[in-house]
Amino acid sequence: MSLKYAILNLLVLVLLLLLVFKNYEVWTEPIEVIPPREEPKRVERKVEAPFSKGSSENPLTVQSYLFIAEKNIFSPTRKDFPVLPAVGSKPIVRPQIVLYGVTIVGDYQVASLINPGRPLRKGERELMTLKIGEQIGEYKLTKILSDRIALETDGDSFEVLLYDPGKPKKRVEVKTEVKPPTVTSTQPTPSALAPVTARPTSPPIPTDVPRPPQPSPSVTTPPPATSTPTQTPTLPPPGVGRRGRTIYSPSSGTPTQGPGENQ
Repeated sequence: MSLKYAILNLLVLVLLLLLVFKNYEVWTEPIEVIPPREEPKRVERKVEAPFSKGSSENPLTVQSYLFIAEKNIFSPTRKDFPVLPAVGSKPIVRPQIVLYGVTIVGDYQVASLINPGRPLRKGERELMTLKIGEQIGEYKLTKILSDRIALETDGDSFEVLLYDPGKPKKRVEVKTEVKPPTVTSTQPTPSALAPVTARPTSPPIPTDVPRPPQPSPSVTTPPPATSTPTQTPTLPPPGVGRRGRTIYSPSSGTPTQGPGENQ
């Protein structure tokens, strides 16, 4: 037990020495004088009146003050300012719509119509299709039936009939291009056309002048064929030398003998 107390006393002594040392440093350290904090001064800016070119060129005259005095609002003889009429809203102009057809398939409802007064953009068709809720001008399409549609706007509504005799529909004329028939032949075409010679035309025969009698055609009969007499070939005389051969030619009317025929 005495050992434990001795250790505790030693620790207390060490702490006491540290406190004495710190206390000495605090008391012996020189005191630093902190200068007082200066507040920033506010810079006041002078607000200058805007420079007006007209005021320098045309300074106020006495007449301007007199005008103000004449228009005194506190004068007992002052009259009220005239009340201007209220500018009314522009009248609503109904679009001249022509209904060409409706398409109703279940929940899908579309109306095909044209508005002649609507300006068309480049590449835009005159016939347009609208669904319920879409607008054309200031009007909104609210109803599509089998024979009419309903358009509404603030304070106005009207219907457009599909078969309206007062608004005839324009029919588009379909023009088919008719090409001239072309003849194609498989025969080769001549490179150059042969010159055509004009035939002489005979003068017209008057009907009052009698025609001369025409001679009957003469028939000529050919003469009968005459038989030519046959000629016998002439043989050479026996006195002619044997070594040489005499060539003779038969006459034109003598028939020739072939080999193997006897004379």
